[in-house]
Amino acid sequence: MTVTIDMEAVLNNLISDLGPTVYFVLISSENGVIKKSYINEDEFNKASISLNISQLYELAEETTEGIGLHSPDFNIIHSDNYYILSIKILEHLVILLTEDQVDVKGVFNIINNTVAPQ
Repeated sequence: MTVTIDMEAVLNNLISDLGPTVYFVLISSENGVIKKSYINEDEFNKASISLNISQLYELAEETTEGIGLHSPDFNIIHSDNYYILSIKILEHLVILLTEDQVDVKGVFNIINNTVAPQ
């Protein structure tokens, strides 16, 4: 079975469901090219963030492959009162900066609800 995901719906649903607790959402290809973005503040460099996260994924994939594990599907970074969530789904990376009070399970539910069988 193949599935599709509407990245526009992912972006819109994350913004509407998480509200002001989300500071930015970036959806990029695995090599760092930004496909969709939302930034709540003007101080973030979205190209730099996307490229750095995609490089982090490449490093994680190389490391896990080198020790015989599967590649990671998501990464959570906690800093002060914030989360940076990076989620790999269907050849895309979804990157969020949110307050740490956000229910991470809810973020996955929002994304999973946009996946549709084809």
